[in-house]
Amino acid sequence: MNKKLSRNSNTSNRRRKPASYDKKEDKVYFEGVVTETLPSVRFKVKIDRKNLEPLILECQTKSILKVKKVKIIKGDFVTVEVDLEDLSKGLIVKRN
Repeated sequence: MNKKLSRNSNTSNRRRKPASYDKKEDKVYFEGVVTETLPSVRFKVKIDRKNLEPLILECQTKSILKVKKVKIIKGDFVTVEVDLEDLSKGLIVKRN
């Protein structure tokens, strides 16, 4: 009576991700202009806000943009994803 365990069995010893990984983090999206290029695929992006002073974020490009070899230069309009925990850094999601 040998029972073989299949890979899809509920009794497998797979590691589960912690509960913090399961939650979707809150993200905010802004549109801005690239004002400066920095080394190692980083950029300074200026985001204009109504009735407030503009935000200047240090951003990196999302990995899919690196894979598709999208070129981003000074003066480009981009969409930036910002995590609510750290408002000084962002991630460039799209070049408009």
